[in-house]
Amino acid sequence: MGATGDAEDVLQDVWLRLRSQSGPIANPEAYLHRMAYTVMLDRRRGERRSAARDGAWSSHAMPPERGDAIDADAERQVIARETLLAVAARLEALGDPAAVIFRRHRIGGETQRAIAVDLGMGLSTVEKHLRRAYAVLLDLEDDHEA
Repeated sequence: MGATGDAEDVLQDVWLRLRSQSGPIANPEAYLHRMAYTVMLDRRRGERRSAARDGAWSSHAMPPERGDAIDADAERQVIARETLLAVAARLEALGDPAAVIFRRHRIGGETQRAIAVDLGMGLSTVEKHLRRAYAVLLDLEDDHEA
């Protein structure tokens, strides 16, 4: 699975999903195993997407070594800059601690538990702030699609 922090995050995700489960479960052990597998699979897929995104970013952000790289499409660059500025503005408007927690978790890669301990908050408080940040950014996505 990876580092201990990953195991803790998987356990936290499974716990949250279990708490939201309503109704009887015919085979609880199989259900739990399947849920843990699904959470780990989701995390791995997310890691792959992050790696692909970071690779794409690096290939466009780094200056070409040999000069044979093709310049990125100007329109895509403008859209990316505008989106980045909009995200930064939304996070700034959100204020602390939600913006700080979001940056540390999603950009810095810190676990929710580590952030909670460092900031002297409960894990549920960190999760609440992350949900607020996600909601603000989803609203931004809806604004761009409209």
